[in-house]
Amino acid sequence: MKYIALLFSLIFLAFAYLQYNDPDPLVWIPAYLVPTYVCFRFFQGYFNVELVVLLLLVTTLAGVSLWQAMTAWEGFFTEGAGMTMKTMNQEYAREACGLWICSFMYAFLLVNWSIKINK
Repeated sequence: MKYIALLFSLIFLAFAYLQYNDPDPLVWIPAYLVPTYVCFRFFQGYFNVELVVLLLLVTTLAGVSLWQAMTAWEGFFTEGAGMTMKTMNQEYAREACGLWICSFMYAFLLVNWSIKINK
């Protein structure tokens, strides 16, 4: 399981790198560097349960907040333009799902940690 954490650490590092041209990189680069750090520390054998529970709650609720900010569902992609942002609704949808990917990883780490502890 620790190698899955290492893989996700690399994935989140790539997510952080791809935020350099985002309209608000000072928000989203750290948002992806934090799970990079948490996953890498899990890989090393260190795990702070309180921190991960807090991060799970924050990312889940922030994702819900962004999702509710959408005025209409317009999808993730724009016809012919691909990943370029055409509307704020698309940006909100992408950001919410990015946070939920972080939430999923935090939950995955918590479950694996609890299984490891209970063995």
